[in-house]
Amino acid sequence: MKYWIILSLIVASLALPQASHAAEPQCFEQTGFCIEGRFLEYWQQNGGLQVFGYPLSIAESAYNQDSGDFFLTQHFERARFELHPEFAAPYDVLLGRLGDDLLRYRNIDSEMLPRETGPKQGCLWFDATGHNVCNQANGVGFMTYWQNHGLNDPQLDPFGRSLQLFGYPLTEPAMETNANGDTVLTQHFERARFEWHPNQPNQFKVLLGLVGKESQQARGGESSWPYELVMVNDTLFFTAEDELHGRELWASDGTENGTHLVKDIEPGAGSGWPYQLAKAKNGLFFIRLTPQTNELWFSDGSENNTRIVKNGISSITNLTALGEGIMFLADDGVHGLEPWFSDGTETGTYLLRDINPGPAHANVETSYGFFWTEYTPMAGGMAFLARNEQTGVQVWWTDGSAAGTRQISNFAGDVHSVFELEPLDTNHLIVAASNEGTFGMWNVNISTGEQHVLATHPWITGSIRNPLPASQLTQVNGEVYYQVYTQGVGTSLWRTNGQPQQTKQQNLNGMTPYRLLRANNQLFVQLFNENQQAGWWIFNSDATLSQFMSLDLILEDTGNGLIGWQLIDKGARVYRSAANYQAMSYQGSLMSMSGTTFDATKRATNAKRSFFALLDQQHGSELWVSDAQGLRLVKDIRR
Repeated sequence: MKYWIILSLIVASLALPQASHAAEPQCFEQTGFCIEGRFLEYWQQNGGLQVFGYPLSIAESAYNQDSGDFFLTQHFERARFELHPEFAAPYDVLLGRLGDDLLRYRNIDSEMLPRETGPKQGCLWFDATGHNVCNQANGVGFMTYWQNHGLNDPQLDPFGRSLQLFGYPLTEPAMETNANGDTVLTQHFERARFEWHPNQPNQFKVLLGLVGKESQQARGGESSWPYELVMVNDTLFFTAEDELHGRELWASDGTENGTHLVKDIEPGAGSGWPYQLAKAKNGLFFIRLTPQTNELWFSDGSENNTRIVKNGISSITNLTALGEGIMFLADDGVHGLEPWFSDGTETGTYLLRDINPGPAHANVETSYGFFWTEYTPMAGGMAFLARNEQTGVQVWWTDGSAAGTRQISNFAGDVHSVFELEPLDTNHLIVAASNEGTFGMWNVNISTGEQHVLATHPWITGSIRNPLPASQLTQVNGEVYYQVYTQGVGTSLWRTNGQPQQTKQQNLNGMTPYRLLRANNQLFVQLFNENQQAGWWIFNSDATLSQFMSLDLILEDTGNGLIGWQLIDKGARVYRSAANYQAMSYQGSLMSMSGTTFDATKRATNAKRSFFALLDQQHGSELWVSDAQGLRLVKDIRR
């Protein structure tokens, strides 16, 4: 800041009228706004112009993102005042965490910054955040300034007053360029930013950054809302919206220049609406809805070869890779909703089998939800669920040809259904199913159709979102693990090798399983201990447990390590492991003004990199990538 600007601030502060009582407004021609009432009283008693700066707005009711309520709020150059009449003075006026807010705007997660090793001589040490606050010259600097300013509360000691005004330090001092374009030594606090200006007089060597002004000027970017992220080899396909086009098909190699619109399917500002993107061996399949019908499309990533494969069929859904093409469900208006196959050409797109003969559908339904099917690749083909009027819901298998599509299970009784499939080996399938009303785990031989029950589990009764007693079937090294929920008892881990006598509950040392993951030919289990998360553990082949990590992450196998994310308040932290599947390392954080979700349509991964559709304050919802270099924005598609 220039010397003449500082002098003008001195003159302006000396010329300020001293209000005899807070009811008289104090106005400032510099910004055209006034302060009055309790805000004026607080402003005058706790530092005035030097600490808070000029008012930048009127006092008006505003929404608080943290509490979800409306409060009387006024913005200043270096602060945001919020009136809470439910608290006694001086805590009826609360200051916004603008120092932290501006770090979050830059996606700096202060809780994840490295802690200093400990106290430094002659400095203030804050163990809560792991940072020192020191002077930059003899008796002058951030420490002295912090100690000599504080909230006007005689019940607090000097340290407590300063802590109430500025909060804890969130960073170590570092050179940064401020809003005026000056590169200065800077340290961030919860409610302030300290700047060191060594060429100014001693009383102005430490200046407070204009965090209120910068926070007010910070604007969220427009969102392109990436969606339906799918990896095909090393190319990411997804849908997004930019300034010139509606929702269309995009592709990315993980670089800004390599992220581009594949094809403007609906030319101009209209949307082509590609959805249900599905990878195949040689490219991408997707569906496009039109007012008349559904269209099946294929793309190899080029504009010229992004084309219609088949139209004239409806209710296309559940696309999944099979052989040289894809398998899906569709209704041609004659046979109902049935399994189809496509190799990417119109002649190579055909009905596999009319499983439920005539116009009736073969999709699977239950009393509490809909299961279009359950796909399980095995034996060079695909096991899946389908139903007909004669046999009900059964397990079927196909090699992608009409002749090779056949029923392989034979569950009996009027009350039966099939819920989840998991290969045990190339010829045997573990099936979670009910047979004549009894829920059990079954071993089905896909070659002969022979089946036998491995264990039965009591049905869950009453009002519950997921009434299935067994779920999350996960095969590891020729054995299938699964979770069982028993009413009045809780959740337990079971495993089977396909033999009834070897289908048993496993000992988890009193802990409860929550998520199962196969990675690196091991079973990773997320556990809870008396309703407290206990992190991720490895269930070893000898039935012992070893802790992998204590963090509450959602993990996914990349084929070359693990990718993990932790949902935090209004944001997410991303972690990654090396190819040895050992400890996870922190990659970075994305901070938003609202909650973050990571459903399957907003992420895609392979051995090299992981893509995410993430929302932050500066860019809106855009495409991000995590790889060996960390977490970074791929491209701000809609600036």
